[in-house]
Amino acid sequence: MQFSFAQEKTVTGVVSDSKGPLPGANVVNKTTTKGASADMDGKFSIKAKAGDVLVFSFLGYDNKSVTVGAANSYSVSLKETAKVLDEVVITQGYRTVTKKTAVVASSIVNAKTIENRPNVNAISTLQGQLAGVNITSGSGQPGSAPTVLIRGLGTVTGSSDPLYVIDGFPSYNDAFRNLNPNDIASAEVLKDAAAIAEYGSRGSNGVIVIKTKKGNFGDAKTTFRYSTQYGVSELQKPGFTYANARELLTLESIKGVGLGSTLTPAEIAAYSINTDWTKVFFSPSNTISHNLSIENTNKNIGTFTSVSFTDQDGLLPNSDLKRFTVRNNLNGKSANDKVKFLLNTAVGFTKNNEPTNLGGGAINRNFVTGAFLGAPYISPDIYTGSDSAWEYYNNTPGFLSTPILLLDNAATFRNYIEETRVDVGSDLNYKLAKNIVVGIRNGGLLINTRTLTAQFPNNWNSLFFSGTPGVSSLAGGNFNGFDDIANRREFNFSNLLYARFDKKIKKHSFNASINGEYNFAQLASDQQRRNGLDPIVWEFNSGVGFINDTAANDLYVPTNVVATRLRNDLISYFGSLDYDFDSKFGLAISARRDWSSRFIRERQAGNFFSIGGRVNLDEFLKDFSKLNVLKLRGSLGTIGNQRLEDGTIFTGINPPKFATTYSTLTGAGNAYNGNPSQGLNLGYPDLRWETTKTYNIGLDLEMFKSRLRANVDYYSRATTAQFLRAPISAAAGENDLLRNTEATVFNKGLELNLQVDVIKTDNMTLTLRGNGSTNKNYIDDIENDTGEIFVTSANGITYVHRNGQPTYQPFLYRYAGVNPTNGEMQYLDINGNITTTPTASDRIAVGKNFIPKYQGGFGFDFDYKGLFVSTLFSYVFDVVRYDFDYLNALDSSTNQIGQFNVSNELLNAWTPTNTNTDIPALDASNALQENSDRFLRDASYIRLRNLQVGYRLPNKFLKDTFFKDLSFNVTAENLFTITKWKGFDAESDRLEDVYQYPTARIITFGLDVKF
Repeated sequence: MQFSFAQEKTVTGVVSDSKGPLPGANVVNKTTTKGASADMDGKFSIKAKAGDVLVFSFLGYDNKSVTVGAANSYSVSLKETAKVLDEVVITQGYRTVTKKTAVVASSIVNAKTIENRPNVNAISTLQGQLAGVNITSGSGQPGSAPTVLIRGLGTVTGSSDPLYVIDGFPSYNDAFRNLNPNDIASAEVLKDAAAIAEYGSRGSNGVIVIKTKKGNFGDAKTTFRYSTQYGVSELQKPGFTYANARELLTLESIKGVGLGSTLTPAEIAAYSINTDWTKVFFSPSNTISHNLSIENTNKNIGTFTSVSFTDQDGLLPNSDLKRFTVRNNLNGKSANDKVKFLLNTAVGFTKNNEPTNLGGGAINRNFVTGAFLGAPYISPDIYTGSDSAWEYYNNTPGFLSTPILLLDNAATFRNYIEETRVDVGSDLNYKLAKNIVVGIRNGGLLINTRTLTAQFPNNWNSLFFSGTPGVSSLAGGNFNGFDDIANRREFNFSNLLYARFDKKIKKHSFNASINGEYNFAQLASDQQRRNGLDPIVWEFNSGVGFINDTAANDLYVPTNVVATRLRNDLISYFGSLDYDFDSKFGLAISARRDWSSRFIRERQAGNFFSIGGRVNLDEFLKDFSKLNVLKLRGSLGTIGNQRLEDGTIFTGINPPKFATTYSTLTGAGNAYNGNPSQGLNLGYPDLRWETTKTYNIGLDLEMFKSRLRANVDYYSRATTAQFLRAPISAAAGENDLLRNTEATVFNKGLELNLQVDVIKTDNMTLTLRGNGSTNKNYIDDIENDTGEIFVTSANGITYVHRNGQPTYQPFLYRYAGVNPTNGEMQYLDINGNITTTPTASDRIAVGKNFIPKYQGGFGFDFDYKGLFVSTLFSYVFDVVRYDFDYLNALDSSTNQIGQFNVSNELLNAWTPTNTNTDIPALDASNALQENSDRFLRDASYIRLRNLQVGYRLPNKFLKDTFFKDLSFNVTAENLFTITKWKGFDAESDRLEDVYQYPTARIITFGLDVKF
């Protein structure tokens, strides 16, 4: 008999699931208790002897054991299982807790959902994925920030922006122009008091927590990842059609105006020019992006470094974005785990060309008016330079020359923005004792923005507004044109000191924290305009070619010279206490006191709190094997809002709203005995926070090994002390005053999230998901005799805030169709009777507003042997908006026909022989236009927001290459929309749409590789 010792050897292999490798999977030799981790390819290496048992594990998967035999390599496939709630971490205020012990209402989206989408702004990728979160992209301008409303509109005049927290540091929605979406690890939306009360005065509109990727701790290894995308964008089509050249000429002939009135029917039929101005001003555009990241893993230190470049052209002329970003996230710890630290650094640089005057009827500036209103019988070949634009304007009636003037503007006007953003954040903590951790967190943000706006010296507008109209300096006239330069420097600093304590006594667990925080924000800006540019030497963004002022006149003196310096400080102290009993019951309490420099000293402080609790009902129902999770939770609390005026974080600081200020008034009507008079702007010394009182009740459910997952929440928000104009005695010098009032804005609603794993095998998975919410928005306690406040928009639409009803209700006449007898428009009077001559008393509040009552999204994720398909539909219902584009398209007056294009629907206008029509007579005399609900449109829609189809190569094809993972995908954004909205884009964040920049339909081809 021979005896021998089993020889230790190196065992290697790959850990994977049905979709591919599992980076970071754990491998433990059960015999020796030594372990290892799989690398980014799922590959592992561990010492073992024949007969040893290797245990493979990964969060969210069943463990698997393998006995080592004669072979040296093993491929192990793990199956997904119910996620362990004790290991899933979510955000609860400034701290993280396990999902099992959380009491908060929150929703989270992970990196797989965000990365490799063709959205320059990362927040846009969250549309339709989070119940109760309304995200709307109000513009197709590359890099534009979407509007985010969490659980409705809580303020009438104040800011409704949520607070953004990036890697623990407060930020705002302008951050995402310079943030690479592929750097984001997760985005979590915090909604109820228990989640946001610790953020005090900044969290009243909800909080969005962004965590960027970081390196992990483990065996030393380096992983590279490269992804690239190429995309093509195109204009979405409207729900109505514009007239072609012959149709417009026919309408002009009928009206007896314009070119059509000079042509015979035969000449109109033979007219050959037919320009589609939407194709002239809107053109397909391209997007290209490159992302390279490097992840370093080590025992006590990990780093994540990324570099990215994005180049996106817009659909409109002079509309684009170029962005370059660099990020390095470093996190580490001491060998004894007592010291932990992180240092995150990010630099972003963007260059933007942005069209100006969008959303208005500025026919000499807004390219969209040229695209929609340009007469199709005009040829773009007319334009050969600024002189041709000037000549054409002088020889055509009215505003018929609009598209030619805008072609000149596209060639000789620029609005260019350069922005550099530097983010630095650090966190250092020390384990002072077994149960005590103390730390300091600092964050700094510097944004430098330089804006150059130039109207070239021979631009048509320059010639038109010149002191020598139509005569350039080259022909002996004035030096024309202007060059605006604006500089903006913003610095934000955040400092947090904290101490945390945790203790477990048998079945009782306690976690407590105390915190002190200081936030500082400062803005310094200046601008000036140089008038008079020398067309021979001046070039855009060169700094040369300016004309010096002369003693003879002040034509070339710099104007619009402004310098501003603003500052805002916030000092806060807050604490929290979490209690848990045996994972069955829990309680979370937080309190915060803020001091804000926005208010007078006696009113600077605000107190906010939250109380949340939970009952883990599944702990009492263990005999019910199909039930995995059943948790009832609730919370209540208060949160403040210090941003009482909408705008940036600096809006409303100077002059302060609590101070009465005076201004010097000059000019006609403002002088007395030749002396200037003083203007009075009353302040409100008692200015204070708007305060939101909120409560939430929620239920979390998981069944059938967590293949069914659901969350339901009911919430109520009441924002008090609304900052509104309220009547005062005329003896004070004014009739009303902007002040805190008793008015309260309410939002109440229900939210549902649902996911079902329909198929879940080694080779195939199919998950259906959906979310939805309903929100009731209304205002109450308005302090005046009528209980209502009327406001009128710049476009002439009247809105009303009325006690017990929605905010911003359009207040309009009710349109009732066409009178078949005479083609006049019909309306309903206050009693519901038909009339053609309504009076002011016949107007009503329509009962709806621009905030959707219902919203959400749904879709599926499918994966079969590397082939993956994902869809996302988003929807909003019960929402209205005024459509000025459609109004102008159906405007049959001579203000429109004869100068601009209109819809060919006007060819179906009422005539004595065409009485069965919904288009009034072309000469109808009672068109109330913006005063009626004829063009108040249902803006509900269902949109295929995202469709992605891709293929991940099996590992066997990569075996002899340096690639660890390789996938291809095709992605479509905004592929189609089902809506009653007539304009170019149903999605909008505005009360009204007037020649806005529509969002694009985007098709993208992508490659993602790891090595």
